[in-house]
Amino acid sequence: MSEQHYIITLKKGANKEEIFDEMSRDTSEDSSVNSNVVPDRKVDTVDSRSSSKRVFEMALTDEEANKLRNDPRVGDLNLDFKWDDDWMDYELNPRTSWVRNSTSTSRNNWGLLRHTETTNGWTTANSAHATRTTYDGHLDGTGVDYVHQEGSVPRPTHEYMEDASGTSRFQSFQWNTLPNMSGMQTVNYNTNGGSHATHCAGTAIGKGVGWATNAKVYALPTSSVSRAYWFDAIKEFHKAKTADPTTGVKRPTVVSASWGYKALFDDITATYFRGYNAYNTVRDQRLGMIGQATWNGFQVVYRFNAQIYNLMAEVEEMQDEGVIYCKSAGNQGQKLCGPTDQDYNNYITRSTYTGGINSGQPVYYNRGAGNLGPDTIVVGNLDSAFYSSGSTNEATQTSSDKGPRVDVWVAGTNIVSGGTSSDSYYYNTSGTSMSTPQLAGMTCLLLQANPGMTPAQVRAWWQNNSQTGLLYQGPTNEGNYSGNPTQGGGTTSQDLADLLNFYGNSRSLQNGPNRIAYFPYNAHASKSFNMNLSGPISF
Repeated sequence: MSEQHYIITLKKGANKEEIFDEMSRDTSEDSSVNSNVVPDRKVDTVDSRSSSKRVFEMALTDEEANKLRNDPRVGDLNLDFKWDDDWMDYELNPRTSWVRNSTSTSRNNWGLLRHTETTNGWTTANSAHATRTTYDGHLDGTGVDYVHQEGSVPRPTHEYMEDASGTSRFQSFQWNTLPNMSGMQTVNYNTNGGSHATHCAGTAIGKGVGWATNAKVYALPTSSVSRAYWFDAIKEFHKAKTADPTTGVKRPTVVSASWGYKALFDDITATYFRGYNAYNTVRDQRLGMIGQATWNGFQVVYRFNAQIYNLMAEVEEMQDEGVIYCKSAGNQGQKLCGPTDQDYNNYITRSTYTGGINSGQPVYYNRGAGNLGPDTIVVGNLDSAFYSSGSTNEATQTSSDKGPRVDVWVAGTNIVSGGTSSDSYYYNTSGTSMSTPQLAGMTCLLLQANPGMTPAQVRAWWQNNSQTGLLYQGPTNEGNYSGNPTQGGGTTSQDLADLLNFYGNSRSLQNGPNRIAYFPYNAHASKSFNMNLSGPISF
């Protein structure tokens, strides 16, 4: 009997103690336990996951795992998986490598300009903003904890980590000091950090290049700690907080996550599209399979954000405790959608193992990456250029994932922020990785003014207070599909043309929301407001 390390994730509300007890003892003589679903032997525990209400890990055979998937209490089972730097959501081929001097007036993170205005002032030579070298706003993130979650830590000693008085805001916090986290590895902060992490964090909280310039800064490096702690540690961190005597609520915790679990459009054994077996074993854009081209050493392959049920549940549990989670949409050009959309259940099966997904199991390609819960704010990449020459429409960056599950569009192309070559090094790069910390930084400011907001309220605030109607919409006809015509299906040649036109338009919103983030309360020039900025910002 060959056993493997399986992560068992229950549906929300299921009784973890009950099923864990059933699997932890020999139930061959217990008629109350369905032996066609639950193994009738004592199963070895790998990790009970005491911090989680929905997750535990055990050693199962593949046959036992497949049977357990039929238990109505079980959401899914995934094989164990580890961090991969390919999951980061920056563009593989950014369009420029421009580097600035730390004293240059060209240092601008243009998102600081764009998102305090109702329309794009960056490309219209707004001299009142473009020549500024510092950006002092009305809010600075005081009283908020920012957590950067990805493979590595940002450079702890970078100059942007300092507050206005020159004191570092970076917290060399050991997460294993928290309740239920004693088994977690000690984090090494004596490092130059990762380039991607340093750039992203700077955009969120960096002095001179970011938004929340007085927030406390934490890092959870997912490549340095076991997967079981990626979300539980942040959850326990927030749970352990006590109410602030001034505000009456806990200090807000805002997480920026510019990454997503990836799979490949290769080794395809079957494709299921809009409820039909498409009899397809290759990447087909007419079936919504776009992906991001990458070289695997032998050939070009196309990667996309794939759902891992376990990660989705981990995020949901963390957010249920009050943690705000901002997540990158991805740079694979895919449509992202929710459970009511006709494309939500589109999937492929593969002949090879996909990280935590067994061969032959569904790999969903329109749901986005696994680290995405119901209250997660999903951020798309707003291009620094308009849709076309002479156009008045702003536009998505071609690489950005799109569709109804992208909540808001934020500047992510040609963003200047910190790097790791030195404590004063800055560079320019692009991707939804760069958009997400912009939104996370603005969210820190929102929570400075409204520290009691819940994750659902924060997401709704961005949905309801963004500027609308400014983006190029693109095709709205999603096409019809009634089966592969070569296999007797009713899909016509016009239907296939409509599908290709919809999915293949790289600037289209793919029927997603036409929203650009707007946070005027931190404008970098004098403004008049019909509200008291010392009090709550209503939502």
